[in-house]
Amino acid sequence: MATINYLVKGTKGYSNILVRFKNGRKFDYTASTDLKILPSHWSKAKQKVKNISDAAYKDDVNNHLFELENFIIAEFNADNSKGIYIDRDWLITKIANHFNRPVNDDAIDQVFFLPYVKRFIELAPSRIIKGKNKPVSSGTITKYNTTKNKIQEYEEKFKTKLKFTDLNLTFYDRFVNFLTQDQKINLGTVGNYIGTIKTIAREAKLQGLPVHEHINHPKFFAPKVKADSIYLRDEQINKIYNHDYKGVERLENARDLFIIGLRTGLRVSDFLRLKATNIKEGFIEIETQKTGQDVVIPMHPQVKAILKKHKGFPRSISDQKFNLHIKEVCEEAGFTQKIEGSMINSETKRKEKGIFPMHKLVTSHICRRSFASNLYGKLPNMVIMAITGHQTEAQFLKYIKITPKENAKTLQAYWLKQNEDNNFEKVNMKVAK
Repeated sequence: MATINYLVKGTKGYSNILVRFKNGRKFDYTASTDLKILPSHWSKAKQKVKNISDAAYKDDVNNHLFELENFIIAEFNADNSKGIYIDRDWLITKIANHFNRPVNDDAIDQVFFLPYVKRFIELAPSRIIKGKNKPVSSGTITKYNTTKNKIQEYEEKFKTKLKFTDLNLTFYDRFVNFLTQDQKINLGTVGNYIGTIKTIAREAKLQGLPVHEHINHPKFFAPKVKADSIYLRDEQINKIYNHDYKGVERLENARDLFIIGLRTGLRVSDFLRLKATNIKEGFIEIETQKTGQDVVIPMHPQVKAILKKHKGFPRSISDQKFNLHIKEVCEEAGFTQKIEGSMINSETKRKEKGIFPMHKLVTSHICRRSFASNLYGKLPNMVIMAITGHQTEAQFLKYIKITPKENAKTLQAYWLKQNEDNNFEKVNMKVAK
């Protein structure tokens, strides 16, 4: 029969309360609780601190001892039934788990969240993603690091060290408020931070660490905002393609790279690194950097003309220069009308909504969005998704930027064509009397 007794050794000064866990003749282990009392305050017979005025800590310590006993017995029953070996290290670990503290200095990341996040990031390059058979991408690791930095700033602000057991709805509300109110971060970016925290915390939970159950609560969610990014219609892309940039090489090169992005649907990290070896039998073939997917894309006539002009792909430039140059490319092509959108405020470094000249809202993201939006409704969604790399149709439909008015016009055109093809006769409708 398993029994627990508490012992206090020593006669002077504060002494540790020890746990003696015994199971008949099978084992007899003793470990410290790290709870300290004066030996004269201890009742060996009642196994608790005496009810005397001098022992102001009596209620707190006695409650801890009662809860610890129940915890050890419950854990023993659960682990023993699974065939887990019970030894003194097991007892020491369970006591540490109950009090939510590391077993030793080397196990600090088993209690505190930030050290775990740091270790999670350190191990990320060697972690293989299921279904892709590839390690975590550098972009994802960057996302982990930015989230880690926000957690550090939160801890510094509130002078705290987050434990796994602190990841509850109270923390969620406080962290979201810290990001939105103190740091003026837009809700979409806040959602990215929350999503990363949930990913890492769930991994810790799978490893048996004491993550608070609220991490999976519906109210512990990653906020999402509807993107108000713009896209270019086919006629606008053609206008850019045909515009005379008067021999300014910087703009012509950026324009040609821009057209390749718009006509392939690739991410900027992919189309800026295209080489002759990516062309096979008239198709562009590439393994995408972000997802590791192999995609095959037929060459649009405009892309073919650009490759012929350059005798290969245009001169590659950095993402940063590309984003700067295509704004100028669009401005020169006449896209200066004021429209609603969001852009980074150079002073606050935050994205802000407002009314801006269209060319200022153009970024590399417009390429894939335009590609998908222009083909939507003209080809089966699965065909477009095979090129854009969207995993689900739900993701794809959130990504395209067709407005309700544009959808209505598409339906209107379809009905007009249907009427024309079927030669419907006019029917004079009479009111029944």
